[in-house]
Amino acid sequence: MSMLYAYKPQKDRALRSVSQALLAMGITPNMVTACGLLLSATAGVAALAGHLYVGLVLFLAGACLDALDGSLARYRGHCTDFGRYFDSFSDRGSELLFITGAVAGGAPMLAFAVVAGSFVLLAARVYNHRKGLSSNAATFGRPERLGLLFLGLLAPAPFAGALFLLAGFLCLVSSVQIVASGYRKGKTAASMPE
Repeated sequence: MSMLYAYKPQKDRALRSVSQALLAMGITPNMVTACGLLLSATAGVAALAGHLYVGLVLFLAGACLDALDGSLARYRGHCTDFGRYFDSFSDRGSELLFITGAVAGGAPMLAFAVVAGSFVLLAARVYNHRKGLSSNAATFGRPERLGLLFLGLLAPAPFAGALFLLAGFLCLVSSVQIVASGYRKGKTAASMPE
């Protein structure tokens, strides 16, 4: 599990009043996820137009909504498989839309290493989920990935590429962790006597 995900219970408690207000207005977690995706697409357009800092702020706002949708679903007490997949695919779609705009607007092409690693990580999670195995073994998750992405977009040329490649590589390491952990747990369960 991502190192920062250990703080989810504290985050959920801090966002409880926001979750209550959103539920009272009839807003669902999937609506929040869709708004985050829309903000990220807008961030990509801003970055494409040469306004990288505006794009970063909009993308950060979309990432904040991503932090809220899960808290809202847990507060509501109704987490669904559809919501989990929609959230995961929206996270990757958000990153792809923003990075595409940023690269087209002049950011280094190596920023796509972050997206590639992110999709490999998603594939590992889907693989384990389809086999009924846990996907919580990754030590490098979205918060860390976005941190390196932001640093890379703000860093000068030689450091930017290194940060993007590091993020992509750590996604690959986490993907291996997820699959290996699921494989070990599956093998242990299969060898246990009934």
